[in-house]
Amino acid sequence: MYLQKGDYLMTSSATSSDLRIANRGRVLHTVYSRREISKQGISQALSMSLPTVTQNLKEIEAMGLIERQGLYESTGGRKAHIYRFVSCARIALGVVLLKDFYRVVAVDLYGNILKSKVVDAPFSRTAGYFKGLGAELERFADEICGKAERESLACENISDRKQILGVAIALQGLVSNDGSVVVYGQILDCTGLTLNEIQEHISLPCTLIHDTEASAIAEMWFQKDKKDAVLLSLNRNFGGALIVDGEVHRGQALSSSVIEHMGLYPGGRMCYCGKKGCIEAYCSADALQESAGEPLEKFFRSMRSGSQERVAIWRHYLRDLAMVINNIRMLFDCEYIIGGYLHQFMEEQDFALLTQYVQEECSFPSTDIHLMRSSFTDDSAAPGAGIFLVKQFLGSF
Repeated sequence: MYLQKGDYLMTSSATSSDLRIANRGRVLHTVYSRREISKQGISQALSMSLPTVTQNLKEIEAMGLIERQGLYESTGGRKAHIYRFVSCARIALGVVLLKDFYRVVAVDLYGNILKSKVVDAPFSRTAGYFKGLGAELERFADEICGKAERESLACENISDRKQILGVAIALQGLVSNDGSVVVYGQILDCTGLTLNEIQEHISLPCTLIHDTEASAIAEMWFQKDKKDAVLLSLNRNFGGALIVDGEVHRGQALSSSVIEHMGLYPGGRMCYCGKKGCIEAYCSADALQESAGEPLEKFFRSMRSGSQERVAIWRHYLRDLAMVINNIRMLFDCEYIIGGYLHQFMEEQDFALLTQYVQEECSFPSTDIHLMRSSFTDDSAAPGAGIFLVKQFLGSF
């Protein structure tokens, strides 16, 4: 990711201020990536003089982003100070808005979830709903900055709301690239919703983000070794995101991939978008539940107990999902991350069967198919929204 800063090349157009800022960023990211390191270690890692390292460490320490914490064991000379990155020097709030409830999380600068809360509140595009959301966020922020909460979270560095980077709000809708308006929000009936409608009820700075994009950001944050992948989020509503070189791909008009509205069965089931035969109508968790005619928890219990009728429904679902994966592979052969609500019910035998079905769909001798589980067993959109702000903050250095 962007955390691996390359060497800064001084050119005739670069000023001493440019060089100073670049060096400070390199030092910061080195401490961040190592978590703790000595001044001498930074100097060696960056081929940077000790006086330059010292000056930059002073500036970063004044920002509260690093701290000295003890000394290393002596190797013969003076003991070196341990410089540690302060993970809670800043925190970000992530929210995911869903039909019946919303979830709020706080993440630190390593993306770790510090606090999480679910609030039952049916979504409505009304001032009353956003006022309630704003009040909940204010309480949430106050709790995090309160002494008792900070001690319980082992996050003593947060004492001022100015240390909260802001709020990223993920929702089921396509969002403009500047995060200011929902350009398509059929599920929540919020097409045209503007950030201003929400921001006027929240004191912290806010931005909007597509929920599937937020989930993909979270996946890549914790799987930094992955470069090219497709996230298939098997939630109540299907979601998909294309990841290229470790970053979520953003198109010219759509804020992230909209795989769920690719055609699977022309003229098939009606989709909420108004078309027939979309992937959403066959591969979402709601679509499976409709086919099963019962809650999915009960469906999977009975299916695992040997109900042949339910086994047939599940295998039909997996074959549809295999067609989706195979169609994507014809254009973009990569790893496929399976996440979302249905992911929690899937066992290794299901992944093996899905792999088999994908191979059967392929019209030519197929190479290995790389299906992998999500890093999350729960919602990933809310933490991903928070991580989106963390990435922006770290990328500013």
